[in-house]
Amino acid sequence: MTTKKTFLLIISLIIFLNANSQKRSKFLDNLSFEFGLNWVDSSGNQDPLTIFKDYSNIAFNLPFKLEIDYFLNDTFELYLSGSSNKFLSNQVIDYRTSGETYQYLSIDFGVKHAVFEVDVLTTSVIGFANVGFGVFKVESLGFSANVGAGGIIGLTENLDLVISSVGKFAVENEYLNSNHFQYFLGLKYRFRSKGGNCFCPY
Repeated sequence: MTTKKTFLLIISLIIFLNANSQKRSKFLDNLSFEFGLNWVDSSGNQDPLTIFKDYSNIAFNLPFKLEIDYFLNDTFELYLSGSSNKFLSNQVIDYRTSGETYQYLSIDFGVKHAVFEVDVLTTSVIGFANVGFGVFKVESLGFSANVGAGGIIGLTENLDLVISSVGKFAVENEYLNSNHFQYFLGLKYRFRSKGGNCFCPY
């Protein structure tokens, strides 16, 4: 191979790697991760505030959640989340004391929409709504349509506190695999800083 061809090959490779690196950088800038805890209310009560009124029937065992968010524009994000929990044998599921323990697992996908933003002292608080669908398991696999809302409280340039809740409406609403509420509390880490892309209602 001649020196000229070698030089052209090296230049082409550098340009390709640089362009590829910029694409990867943009992809990472649009990503954020959320991790934290979740609570599940499958007691049968249709009151989303049951968690504050009858906490004894709220599942909070192995209550982990991990979520990946992808920034689409200033007001929309895609999300994919997975969570686990566990109902104890003395807890009420669908108005009945279950009598045995049940593992809860779920995978959810959907879109978040930033609805409003307020400043509390020097902290930004963003309210959002989300819709999507999910697959969950208590006794067997079930599918759900999900509708929820939450808030994002800015902590640092890349870290936020997230509080949210979602109502999950089972496609086949039956004992154990039924409609339920899920609540989340966690931290959101963004690869982009607040000076970059902003998930906010502008």
